[in-house]
Amino acid sequence: MAGPNSADFVNQVRAAVDIVDVVGEYVQLRKSGRAFLGLCPFHSEKTPSFNVNAERQFFHCFGCGAGGDVFSFLMKLEQLTFPEAVHRLAERAGIAVPQAQEEEEAAPEKKAKQIMLEAHQLVAKLYHYVLTETPYGHEAMKYLQKRGISRQTIDEYGIGFAPDSWNFVTSFLQNRRFSLDLMVEAGLLAKSEAGKIFDRFRGRVIFPIHDSQGKVIAFGGRALDPSAPAKYLNSPESPLFSKSTTLFNLHRARPYIRKRKQALLFEGYVDVISVWQAGFPQGIATLGTALTEQQARMIRRNAESVVLLFDGDAAGQEATAKAINILQEAGVVVRIAPLPPGTDPDDYIRQHGAEAFSQQVLLQAMPVTAFRLKHLRDKHVIQDETDQKQFIEKAIELVNELDSPVERDLYLRQLAEEHSLTLEAIKWESRRLYKQQKSDRQRDKVTPAWNNSINNGKVTLAKTLPPAYHTAERMLLGYMMRNRHIADRVQAECTGSFQVDEHDALAAYLYAYFAEGHQEDPGQFIHYLQDEPLKQLASGLAMMECRDDVSDQEIGDYIKQVNHYPKRTELEQLREELRTLHMKASAADSEEARRELEIQAAVVGMKILELENALKEG
Repeated sequence: MAGPNSADFVNQVRAAVDIVDVVGEYVQLRKSGRAFLGLCPFHSEKTPSFNVNAERQFFHCFGCGAGGDVFSFLMKLEQLTFPEAVHRLAERAGIAVPQAQEEEEAAPEKKAKQIMLEAHQLVAKLYHYVLTETPYGHEAMKYLQKRGISRQTIDEYGIGFAPDSWNFVTSFLQNRRFSLDLMVEAGLLAKSEAGKIFDRFRGRVIFPIHDSQGKVIAFGGRALDPSAPAKYLNSPESPLFSKSTTLFNLHRARPYIRKRKQALLFEGYVDVISVWQAGFPQGIATLGTALTEQQARMIRRNAESVVLLFDGDAAGQEATAKAINILQEAGVVVRIAPLPPGTDPDDYIRQHGAEAFSQQVLLQAMPVTAFRLKHLRDKHVIQDETDQKQFIEKAIELVNELDSPVERDLYLRQLAEEHSLTLEAIKWESRRLYKQQKSDRQRDKVTPAWNNSINNGKVTLAKTLPPAYHTAERMLLGYMMRNRHIADRVQAECTGSFQVDEHDALAAYLYAYFAEGHQEDPGQFIHYLQDEPLKQLASGLAMMECRDDVSDQEIGDYIKQVNHYPKRTELEQLREELRTLHMKASAADSEEARRELEIQAAVVGMKILELENALKEG
């Protein structure tokens, strides 16, 4: 048999694996000519410069200079020795590792991490067994069932239970001849100041935490006893586990994230599990800490955009603000899904169901600037012209931070409409504030005022549901991106333009995209778009859960909503005109004037009747 480090064995392993497949488990790659291109996992970048050559089986980054073969990649990324990398890839390819290598790697100094990994896998199975097969797990099982977590989900995630014992896991590991000191270093056990070693997790529901390749490297524990000092407890930092570089559920969600080119980012693992069970498999979460730059880069390597779904309380809003900046710095397109104050995604799904979560939360995800303007609106009470002026100035300052002139113009127009001001006045104020911001040298470093604000409880009322035509347009666009036949039908049957300008623009791009012969691929369409605001809109629509078996009637209903909106708008205007004419007729100072006004009212009334009949006929 070839030796473990012999050229023959190494070449055997190298021939059995494809570097594109291996790198593709860590980096989102796309074909570019004869190579595959992606974002470098070894340094921060927004424009892909990381190349993988499938023909010659090597990689090279033109940004940082990293390069080598498949072993080099794994060694650098996973901090492995060469024998460890060969061993890992041999196992992946199903090649038996020579005994000599097994014995060589059995030395404690080389085997420590491997022993820690083995211990974690064993303890994870133990916790799961205790929960599902023993009386000790009955209360924990009741708790999970109360939270709506099914047995299938419990098995999928390997959820377990740690008995309220000081030495249950300690004895288990000791009986299997694991070094207890090494287990303390691994984070499975803890040691008191007096030197006594004991179980770290006690009386807690256990959620295994995996690395990007699906191996258990840590645990999260949820206390059943409400008087416990900490509701949630995660494993400490260890040679296996770093909170700042780990994302919960990434290994499981990665295929879905890459398919949709979008991730759902949560604050906690229970939210991820809840949305997975509800049919949204692209969820990932941070682990009790604020989002880090490393985590943002991991997300960017797998997705082009992310929807933030942090809790609706003040802390969640603060975390959202920080995460937005970090994700945008990493080159991720960010949208924010609204949640009611004091509600987390798990609560929302259990109270309202998966359909409401899709329609009223995910479907309403908004771009960053729209979110910031909404947040600004919610904490301002406009009672007079002074309040209005202060709000408009702060809103314009937010808009001025945008790089895209098109996006700035879009929001300035919205502000002008919202406050019944001319676009010229809003733009003049924008130029004045921009000069002021620039002169103060704060344009690029000012933290938006809303980030650290305190809500004093005074909020203006805002519509919680968009108009029916708005939702109909979004649903149509979502289906159009996935199905050319639906796009052709909408183009043929919609009698006018979409009412929302950005929806109408996106529809025009879709018609052109299909006319050029492109495939029904939302990801490809997003790449096709050049305008950043439209890219953000398309990303949000691509994330929507659309049914493969949508009925012709449902599509027809959406088209009807779009077609009827201008008529409904005209009808409302005519009714208002009719009311005005009747009021004027009642106050007329002469019989002739009264008759003339009544004639005008009768003409308007006939128009109203015609429109009402047209709407009834569909």
